[in-house]
Amino acid sequence: MSNLTAIIDADVIKYGASFAGQKTSIVVTHPTLNINETFGTRTDFYGNYHKKAGGWLSKYNEGRDSPLLPSEFTIEDVVKPEPIQNVLHSAKSMYNNMHTCINAKRHKGFIGKGDSFRLERSTLKKYKDRPAPKPFHIDAVTEYLETVLKCEVVTVEETDERVTQECYRKTNCVAIGEDKDYYGQPNRFFNINKPEEGIVSGDCFGSLWLQEKTKTNGKVESEVRGIGRMWLYYQTLSEDAADNYKAHCFSDVTWGSKSAYKQLVGAVDDKEAITKMKDGFQLLYPEPKKVISWRGDEIEIDWLYVMQECFTMARMRKIKGEPEVMLKDVMDRLNINY
Repeated sequence: MSNLTAIIDADVIKYGASFAGQKTSIVVTHPTLNINETFGTRTDFYGNYHKKAGGWLSKYNEGRDSPLLPSEFTIEDVVKPEPIQNVLHSAKSMYNNMHTCINAKRHKGFIGKGDSFRLERSTLKKYKDRPAPKPFHIDAVTEYLETVLKCEVVTVEETDERVTQECYRKTNCVAIGEDKDYYGQPNRFFNINKPEEGIVSGDCFGSLWLQEKTKTNGKVESEVRGIGRMWLYYQTLSEDAADNYKAHCFSDVTWGSKSAYKQLVGAVDDKEAITKMKDGFQLLYPEPKKVISWRGDEIEIDWLYVMQECFTMARMRKIKGEPEVMLKDVMDRLNINY
């Protein structure tokens, strides 16, 4: 057995075991039309949550002069849970697998409760705006992880953030999880969904690259991958659909993940990478503008405002309670003109 300590992101188990322990569907009806359909997910019905496109409704609307809106329908969630003992057994097996996968001598788990400080801090888009109902057994699984498996409860901060803090500057600690954010953190990380990568370290300037990925429909496309601080800079200049922030949220410029990649790739140090990131945000927001925040308030934004908020959403605090890192101060220290 190695001398490693596995620092486990138990949110993977909280959601993984809970969702796996139930069969879900939705029943969709329209109040005036003869529509009563059953779908596996909301995505099957109306497509992407934010774009509301790509699902059954888009195809249905192709034959109509006036398209129907998702808001016109009533959606009923149907949940058929498995016995709780089966779900808890799965949770225990998942936890054991997450520390035996690196043959760790010791292990410690963390589990999140409540909202992180980023929800209050966010203004442009609501942080982690996830409408899906929580799984049936999630409270029981959470209690089991906390009381039986002795996972430490994380509040205010994110679970992966607390895991990063526990691993920070400790060469014998390895973060165990699946979140892509770990690749940009100064710690060692084992991705349980990519065991072939082994233990990787994000404690470096790093790099970006393109990797081919086969989608469920068989289509092959390239996705942006990265490691180290370069991955953090990429996340800031790109978007995160799960955490619901994106650099181009109020820009008139067409922008996507490959745009951010092309803007940053090739940088050789932090000064050049942050300069390229700054140039990207200045391209997206050449002039200040007034917009409506997700809370309904009118706010004035510019490139620095958006860059700072995206960076705060993407960056993990390395020390518990650490104050927000201001990019203006970083650019001043690196003598970057802006």
